[in-house]
Amino acid sequence: MVKIILVTHGNLAQELLNTTSQIIGKTPEDFETLSITAASSVEKESSKLKDLLKDSPEGAVILTDIFGGSATNISLTASKDNPKCNVITGLNLSMLLTAVNNRKKLSAKELAEKIEADGKRAVINATELLIKGL
Repeated sequence: MVKIILVTHGNLAQELLNTTSQIIGKTPEDFETLSITAASSVEKESSKLKDLLKDSPEGAVILTDIFGGSATNISLTASKDNPKCNVITGLNLSMLLTAVNNRKKLSAKELAEKIEADGKRAVINATELLIKGL
């Protein structure tokens, strides 16, 4: 099973995991969260993340909140030598649900591709949709 690691600013990762647990009725197994704060050290957090990645023989997907932010930069640094690890940014609830529902049947690369595609599809201007009557 592909390991999923959520790396975000503040408590966003844990809160998204809590919300996912409420939706699916249980806490997803083998998920990790890492919260990045203003006091976080890039080296220390990268080291923690590398340790989490060591225990992922089937690969891992790291989901981060925003491209160019500390969470993504730390994730890219920690995973750069791990060919079975994919870092996907722009984390939203739809992406997390995709990860939960598909991690047992897809490879890390396939899962990363599906998470990215589903996350993009989840961004909708609902007002425009309503106006058009679709």
